[in-house]
Amino acid sequence: MSGLTRTVSLTGCMIGALGLIALLGLRSGASADTPLPEGWVDNLTDFVLLQKSIEREGSFEPYLGQLALVQHLLQNNDLQGTYVALRRFMDMLETREGGIRAAAAEAMWDYCYQVTPPAFHDEKRHKRWWDKTVEWEKFFWEE
Repeated sequence: MSGLTRTVSLTGCMIGALGLIALLGLRSGASADTPLPEGWVDNLTDFVLLQKSIEREGSFEPYLGQLALVQHLLQNNDLQGTYVALRRFMDMLETREGGIRAAAAEAMWDYCYQVTPPAFHDEKRHKRWWDKTVEWEKFFWEE
């Protein structure tokens, strides 16, 4: 087997394994038995506050209010409600609610995906984020 063929085969196996892990994690959703990392909503809220302190345009209050709702639902162990409320937060970012700049919305979007537990990720939005952040030509052809 040539080096290129071995590399392509190994890459395919790795992508398949990562895809399966991601698919299982996303499909399983959050349950009362699933341990969730502590402080992720606080970290996301702090990041929104940081963006608010940097930006001169738009209102960040709707985002902070939505994250307060996410925190409340999570503290009450309403995992389905948390999922729905976080989806609404992402909707707000997509529509730039409050008149915020695109750069601020994209930064909050990216950070949200970094800190949010996979059980609360939306598959379609996750794919969009993955496609945006991975340089596919480099991923497949550069070592």
